[in-house]
Amino acid sequence: MAIPHETLDAQIMRYWEKEAARFDGLAERATFGWLARGYARRAKRARDLAERCRAKEIARGRLPAEAAEA
Repeated sequence: MAIPHETLDAQIMRYWEKEAARFDGLAERATFGWLARGYARRAKRARDLAERCRAKEIARGRLPAEAAEA
């Protein structure tokens, strides 16, 4: 059985997950509260974008439905 190619949504999902982690790290190290809040907002947006791509992958049947709950 051939391994299916990775879709663009899977690549984008992985990218936004990495960006969310990066922004979380920046928010933790931020000196000023307003800067930390800005990074936290960016991290939340990145997680939301990753979740949209994850939902598409689940709809395609490429990810198990339990991944949405984790």
